[in-house]
Amino acid sequence: MKILLIVPPSPDKRKIIRNIDCSHEAKANYLWQPNDFMIITSHLKPEDDVELIDGTADAFTEDEFLKKVKNLKGDMLFFALSNVCWKSDFDYFVKVKEFLQDMPIFVIGDIFLEKDYRSFILTKCDGIVFQPYLLNLEAMLKMNKMMVKKSPGVCTEIDQEFLGGNKRTNYVESNFPRHEMFLKKGYRFPFAQHFRFSTVTTMWGCPFSCSYCTDSKVSPVVRHYQDIIKELGYLSKLGIRELFFADKVFGYPYDNVYPLLDAMSRNFSFSWSCYFHPQLYREGLLQKMSGAGCHTIIIGIDSANLPSLEKYNRKVQQRNIDELLTKANQLNMSICADFILGLAHETEEDIVKTINYAMKLSIDFASFNIAAPLPGSIIRKHAYQKGKLTFGEAGFDTQGHTGILETEFVSGSRLKELRKKAVRRFYMRPSYLLRRIKRTSSWEHFLLQSLEMLALFKKTN
Repeated sequence: MKILLIVPPSPDKRKIIRNIDCSHEAKANYLWQPNDFMIITSHLKPEDDVELIDGTADAFTEDEFLKKVKNLKGDMLFFALSNVCWKSDFDYFVKVKEFLQDMPIFVIGDIFLEKDYRSFILTKCDGIVFQPYLLNLEAMLKMNKMMVKKSPGVCTEIDQEFLGGNKRTNYVESNFPRHEMFLKKGYRFPFAQHFRFSTVTTMWGCPFSCSYCTDSKVSPVVRHYQDIIKELGYLSKLGIRELFFADKVFGYPYDNVYPLLDAMSRNFSFSWSCYFHPQLYREGLLQKMSGAGCHTIIIGIDSANLPSLEKYNRKVQQRNIDELLTKANQLNMSICADFILGLAHETEEDIVKTINYAMKLSIDFASFNIAAPLPGSIIRKHAYQKGKLTFGEAGFDTQGHTGILETEFVSGSRLKELRKKAVRRFYMRPSYLLRRIKRTSSWEHFLLQSLEMLALFKKTN
């Protein structure tokens, strides 16, 4: 069996990251590895083959991309699309399908969290991949030849239940991806200490249910730590020193993560970054993470007014955030904090309070995100109900580059201006620049960080 993995070029060579659950445009010059595609390759047998065409990572023109695709040979196709650039991605999908129509075709993309888009795309492909760890590639290979209509992890019918909704944790046994296929120079992680990195997943999905998030209804799938240790051994042999743990929240469940961290401390010397939920904070967990090589955590603080987030089922205690930040700084871990600007209940005064709060915190990076109607989120649901969105109106992103929904209290143009001022105010402080220089570990790290900062300022103009 040979599978084909295709990511189309992005409009104007933008850095668009396409995932099953959440797609977005990079705020600087980074580009994540296509983690869902990586997971799909973990199902391949040793004798199977795979070819990756990433028009975004390689910055292909349309002609260059189609020339590459035209000559492809394989048995099954996976194509990535995004809410951020839906029209462009779909146009490429149609053109690619003309070349490769004699094989099963599957798509991934956050846009298919929406029923109308599922209904639309299912008339043009064999299925939508929603749970990459559950796939059976042998069964999928037969789906357009033997009238097989169902397969694990794949949505083939409009009304099919595919997210798992109840947030029950599922455990899977898994092999590891073909990491060597995903070491393109075009991939870069913004908080890495080395340009060359790889992506590892311990848990796909999320145990939390914050309704403004696209993962609010995606149940967690957990890999056994023994499988991950084998994967780390393979990466070590490849000479990889830098990792990004792509879990939506690293550290869950504790009884699976603690032995993993112990093994990493004993047997490996990776440096790595991860997303981390404040409600998972335990002093012992953070110490183990640091001892295992974690140098950067990305946390969702979201607002200066934490109680106001409970209406979105976001339940975070201020004490957890304070203790987490204190301990991370003691361990000399870098901290990126995410903030959301322009939730429906917020006035401009509320937004300014959140920005001012960010300035006071002992953090290394601040990611200011405009509240956007992302697929699967309550914000998008309400936008449809109020007639602010109709089918075909995709392209919304948390930077506000391609679309902003104004709120009852703040206009879209004002939200964009507030975000722009927040970014410049945070990163232009002399105290901030001094802190980052002190926490730079090498010349390579300094160069990587400098390039990302320059790109951040360029995109914030």
